Amino acid sequence: MTLGFVHACEQNHLNLSTVGGGSVAQLPSGKVVTSQLDPFWLYNYAFGIRRALDLEELAGPFRAAGRDFVHVLVSPSSRPGLAAELEGLGFRLEWEDVVWRSTGTGAGAPGLLELGPGELDRYLATMRSAWGPRQVISERALGLRLADGRASAYRTAEGSGVFTLFAAGPTTQLIHFAVAGGAQRQGVGRSMLELAPGLLAEGRPLWLSTDAAEGAGRVAAAAGWTAAHSAGHWLLDLDGPPTDRPADAGA
Repeated sequence: MTLGFVHACEQNHLNLSTVGGGSVAQLPSGKVVTSQLDPFWLYNYAFGIRRALDLEELAGPFRAAGRDFVHVLVSPSSRPGLAAELEGLGFRLEWEDVVWRSTGTGAGAPGLLELGPGELDRYLATMRSAWGPRQVISERALGLRLADGRASAYRTAEGSGVFTLFAAGPTTQLIHFAVAGGAQRQGVGRSMLELAPGLLAEGRPLWLSTDAAEGAGRVAAAAGWTAAHSAGHWLLDLDGPPTDRPADAGA
C-alpha cells in the first residue's frame, strides 16, 4: 500500500460521487463530498481527515445537501486514532471495505461486450436481479454515471454480468458490478474480474472495493487481484429533519 495510491483512489471516487451535480467542501479537518442526485451514504462522505474534528462544522455540508447523517471515511489517508475518536462521538461503524488492486494489460477482454447508449435498461435489469431489495443506489444517478465520458460499461455476452469502469485521474475504478441472480456462483463474477484488466492500457492502476464481511473479496483474490488497503465507513445520525433536500434525491 502506498499513500499515493490511496489518494488517487479517493480522488477518483470524489469525481464519481459528483457526476450529475454535487459539491466538495474543504474544511480545516478534511473534505466533505456530497452528491446532488444520490442520497446513499457511499456518495456523501468526509475523507482525508488529518486534524481534530469539529462535529458541527463537519455536519454543515451534510445538512446543506439535505442529508440526515454524517459519514466519515477512515482510511490510511486519515490521521491515526480517528476511528476511536469517531466511536467516542457516537458514530457507528456501518461498513468495512477492502480495496483491491489490479493493473491494466491492454490484452483485450474476449467475452465482454461494451454497452451502447441504448442498453441502460439491460444493465439495470441485471442490477435488479443481482441485488433485489438490497439495491440502494439511485438508478437515475447510475444512468448518469454510465453516460459520463469517463465511464465505460460492459456486459458478458449473454448479459448475466455487468460492470462499469470509471477513469478519473491516474486510476480507474470498477463500479456497479453485478451478476444476475440465476447466474451467481457459476464463475461469472470471477471471469469478469479476470478479464477487466485487459480493457485498460498496460500499466494503468485498476481498483475496486468489496465488503470485508462478504465473499466478493474471495472472488477478487481468485481472479488475481491484490488487497491494497482497507477503509471503514462511520455514520452518525443527525437530529432533526434534513433541510434543502434535492427534489430528485430519491429518484
